[in-house]
Amino acid sequence: MHRSKLSTFVIDCETTDLDAATEFWSQALGRRPKPPEAGDTKYRQLECAPSEPLLMIQRVEHESRIHLDIESDDIESEVARLEALGAKRVEAIRTWIVMEAPTGQRFCVVQPQRGEIVLGQNTWPSGAAISFDASPQHQELQKLIGSYLGRTKTWLDPSAPADESISEMRVQALLGGRWLRLEDWGHVAGTPRAGEMLLGFHRDAGQFELCWIDSFHTGTAMMRSVGKPRGDGIIAVTGSYEAGSQTWGWRTEFELQETLTVRAYNISPDGNETIAVETEWRSR
Repeated sequence: MHRSKLSTFVIDCETTDLDAATEFWSQALGRRPKPPEAGDTKYRQLECAPSEPLLMIQRVEHESRIHLDIESDDIESEVARLEALGAKRVEAIRTWIVMEAPTGQRFCVVQPQRGEIVLGQNTWPSGAAISFDASPQHQELQKLIGSYLGRTKTWLDPSAPADESISEMRVQALLGGRWLRLEDWGHVAGTPRAGEMLLGFHRDAGQFELCWIDSFHTGTAMMRSVGKPRGDGIIAVTGSYEAGSQTWGWRTEFELQETLTVRAYNISPDGNETIAVETEWRSR
């Protein structure tokens, strides 16, 4: 058994000015160019969301066109599958294989481009048939439901510029709206990152409660945070984590206006606060 999926749209440009071609497609598609590798005169990449196909600009000597790449965790098996469908193997280049479809289009079969390939799956709301008498706080939380695209700033060093990347988030209601499930994907310093939060309002305690797990920030720990409602409408919850022999605080804030802004602050043991993460989310 092997896995494959659409990986990349490659914009082949017959040009001597790769930077100008990159600037055009960057403006045309609304995607910022990534910094090129030193000495690379053939390829440029544009930013894209983690679940979107990659976008690459390639300088070529043949006529300009657009081709796609299929990534696979077993290239030879994928090539054999495509050959059985009528495709032809054209040539092997470095780590990929150029193929031609029965209809004449060229495409490539490549290695996984962003870590392990995870095929899409159906997600069924766990609380679809469970009724719930929502409080005003729960009604406010349900305004966050939806799919978002955002730009995340992460301060790995408070005194240095933030790392920036495009992120995605999906917010779903659980158990009729008692809680929200927030799933987000992105990168930190070029490393893929994923996280999940459960966010709700505890009526008896009169406080918002959040449980957070994250592949980059929390390691194998779960962080629980709580916070009372605020007069300014911002949902703010505070938790803590262990760093060696010290306990640090971590406050997460959700501010919904024209866009949804989520900020997180590190709180040192002596009470000093520095911003750690900020994402401005826009509905998709």
